[in-house]
Amino acid sequence: MASIEAMLKAVSQKYISMHIIDIIADTYEAIKSTKNIDALVQSANGAQQAIQTVMDKLAQVKTRNIIKEFTTFSTLDERLRDNQIIRCTFLTRDNGWCEASFIQCDDDCQDSVRTVIFLVEDINEQVRREHIMREQVRKAEEQALRTEAQAIRDPLTGLLNQAGIERSINDFIKMCPEASCVLMTLDIDNFKLINDVFGHCVGDNVLKTVSDILNKKCPKPCFLSRNGGDEFMVFFTNTTLEEVRPFFKSFVKQKNIFMHDDEAHEFSLSMGAAEYPFHSKDYGKLREMADTALYDVKLNHKDGFKFYHDGMEKRNREQLGFNTDDFIQGLPGAFIAYKVDTDGHIIFANDDAIRLFGCDSMQDLMTVSEGKFINMIHPEDLKHVLRSVYEQYRIIRKNKAAAERTNGFVKFRIVNKQGQEINVECSGRRVCNKLHGEIVYVFIQESRLKEQYLKLAEGI
Repeated sequence: MASIEAMLKAVSQKYISMHIIDIIADTYEAIKSTKNIDALVQSANGAQQAIQTVMDKLAQVKTRNIIKEFTTFSTLDERLRDNQIIRCTFLTRDNGWCEASFIQCDDDCQDSVRTVIFLVEDINEQVRREHIMREQVRKAEEQALRTEAQAIRDPLTGLLNQAGIERSINDFIKMCPEASCVLMTLDIDNFKLINDVFGHCVGDNVLKTVSDILNKKCPKPCFLSRNGGDEFMVFFTNTTLEEVRPFFKSFVKQKNIFMHDDEAHEFSLSMGAAEYPFHSKDYGKLREMADTALYDVKLNHKDGFKFYHDGMEKRNREQLGFNTDDFIQGLPGAFIAYKVDTDGHIIFANDDAIRLFGCDSMQDLMTVSEGKFINMIHPEDLKHVLRSVYEQYRIIRKNKAAAERTNGFVKFRIVNKQGQEINVECSGRRVCNKLHGEIVYVFIQESRLKEQYLKLAEGI
């Protein structure tokens, strides 16, 4: 077996220096040293002076007092009484990190510390790795916070998204279960038409405008969200419907503007609201009630607000209690009903409409058009149709009475199954349907037939 001296020398390879010190006799023996250390301790009087002379030269000024206190022999006995090893980290003059250690070597039966091993280790690489690791942890934590923030925020407007406002509302209700609050749902009237006519960049600007309006106008404290599409939500805390009624009244009176080609265009908003806990203590039911109130506004020309009340759902169902088939099939002329979505998905067409498009059946029409009304419009006329509809909407919105007097016909070309172009005139109405959502039903007639009817009328 190797001698203790050989084993100590083997262990010492890890350290800059390694000395055995007799605290009582104030003497030391080097197991491992360096030329610089040997030169510094040549004139030292005893182990205490030697070690502090080396540390004084090695340590940086700001850590010098710390290492001096650590290497003071007079307190070693107390510090090592309950610890076999004590350590101290310090910064060297060349900005490297070192660790000094005292290891007790006496038998347990001894009353006081006499023999220790003093070691100095270069831990610069270890500190560097720890720093890198801490930096990586910090960055990971920051990224996690950013990811969490992004998960509950709408990237376009910066408002909370649906998940974010649901969490915020539920957290608030848990903390303040008895507080009266108001949940408002809001959407932009005819937003799809704005997107179709002016493009999605303008549509995005409208969404950001609404976000800015809500941030500026909504009484605080409140939670604001964009839940997707053109749907927004506001949760007013510590208030009632009657207390926020003045806000709703002033909010619907303001002019909302977006710009396109240096021209100002107005747009309107529809809102519905319900009160917690008066209407419901459950967030999901409360939102349904606010949506029902919003839906009631949509049924009544939009551009306004309604507060939820009992019986509102029944009245809405009665107001929308028509069957699309029965409604269209018995009317003379070509009628089509389609959804208000990106492509105008066809719900129904009567026999005259099927014949007008040169088809044999409803299934044939759906195949030819791929189920989309816009596919039946001549591509060159599509933009004109969308803008004409939007302009009519603007006229009617400025003067609702004009809705009864406006001609409302849009002239354009359709392309039938055989590829023939047919000049038509179209008039339509947009309504809400509980089953299908917002739909448009349109009456279409050939322009030449209309002219013939007018001539016949003149001759009568």
